[in-house]
Amino acid sequence: MSPVILKLVAIASAVLYYLSFGLFFVKKLKSAARFTWGAAFALNVSLVINNWIVNGYVPFVSMYQVLTFLGMCFLPLFLYVHFMYKFDWMANYFAFAAAIIMTGVSFMNATSKWAFPPALQSVWFVPHVLVYMFAYSLGTVAFFVAVLSFINKSPDKKSMLDNGAYVLSCMAFPFMTAGMMIGAVWANEVWGNFWSWDIKENWALMTWLMFMLYLHFRRHKSTAKYSKLFVILGFMCIIITLFFVNIIGAGSRHAYSV
Repeated sequence: MSPVILKLVAIASAVLYYLSFGLFFVKKLKSAARFTWGAAFALNVSLVINNWIVNGYVPFVSMYQVLTFLGMCFLPLFLYVHFMYKFDWMANYFAFAAAIIMTGVSFMNATSKWAFPPALQSVWFVPHVLVYMFAYSLGTVAFFVAVLSFINKSPDKKSMLDNGAYVLSCMAFPFMTAGMMIGAVWANEVWGNFWSWDIKENWALMTWLMFMLYLHFRRHKSTAKYSKLFVILGFMCIIITLFFVNIIGAGSRHAYSV
């Protein structure tokens, strides 16, 4: 696809994600919302496939490609959450998260690529990135749900949102743990040590700690009320880890280009 077509497809995908988000609020239009979400997802997938063909490799070699793949993760993850926990009410939040990601993608240069140094050419590269994508997708939706839980006045609605944030965080946390463990093994293989206190490693650890503290504090009645603050802080750490470190660089071994 040409850069112009890629941009138009990204914009169309974002618009359809936003449209499905809005339609989910109207009970009579939920079928239309699902169809619209499916159409947005199909366009999203077409971009991922194009990136894969252009690379001849898994499309994780630029921020544009990573975010395009990230946008695609929300629908499969929602389907898992829906069928396992019957959380149909979460559909609009997953669609909204995908819409935000694809909005960002539509403003990015589709042809830019990171340098692909030997450090990235490892069997650990794909699983490391993939599990973090799942973790960050779930963490993002958990953030939305946690914020709504804070501001909602209805006890029943608040309880439902609180439980939703907890389930999503429980799902995200093992992926974060796996991502750090795979990253440590990979780092030892490439650089000779499991941990070097690199800025991106530190922020990934901070993200993990925030969600760990949330899960811990939520278990105790005296602290459960405020435990969702850690989900919000964890999301802020995700933003710093995923975006700011790559933009600023700050000497990180993990920052290649945007």
